[in-house]
Amino acid sequence: MRYVYPTRRAPRQRRRRGFTLIEAATTTVIIGVGCVAMLQLLGAGTAANFQGTEGTVAMNLAGNIREAMAGLAFADKNTPTHWGPEPGETNVKLYNDIDDFDGWSSSPGTPIDAKRDNLPAEYSSWNQVVKVESVKPDNLAVTMAHLTLTPDLRPATRITVTIYHNGNVVYTESWVATYADKSAPPGP
Repeated sequence: MRYVYPTRRAPRQRRRRGFTLIEAATTTVIIGVGCVAMLQLLGAGTAANFQGTEGTVAMNLAGNIREAMAGLAFADKNTPTHWGPEPGETNVKLYNDIDDFDGWSSSPGTPIDAKRDNLPAEYSSWNQVVKVESVKPDNLAVTMAHLTLTPDLRPATRITVTIYHNGNVVYTESWVATYADKSAPPGP
């Protein structure tokens, strides 16, 4: 019988593991695509934030005009047949009725607040433009020649405020104002 002694095999050299060039290139491409997508997402988010901020400022500027006109008379009591600013009303702070605002523009650099004071220089690229037009009281979509107050006529006006930023329209708001004589009995 023959006895076989187990022999020790020579230990194998451990193979060193690492990334191959293909694996490194593939990883770089995957991470690069992810980074580019993330940068595009951040850019889109920044643009959306800018548009939201711009829209909010524009809505507030239009609201300033609406508040500045709140409580004003429908027409000047001394010259009810005159449309637009009466003689001597050379400044928006002097306007005393709704039709005085027709055609008024703050021009860039001088938008106003609800008290009709100029806003700070940070609003210098904004512009408020106001249009006041007579509309049919029974069909507010139809504009008419400028109406004057008479005892049997209760006209209505549509006020449209357009807000510009750097020369581009950002926001437009419209509302209707009607004549109300508190001393007269309710109409039909």
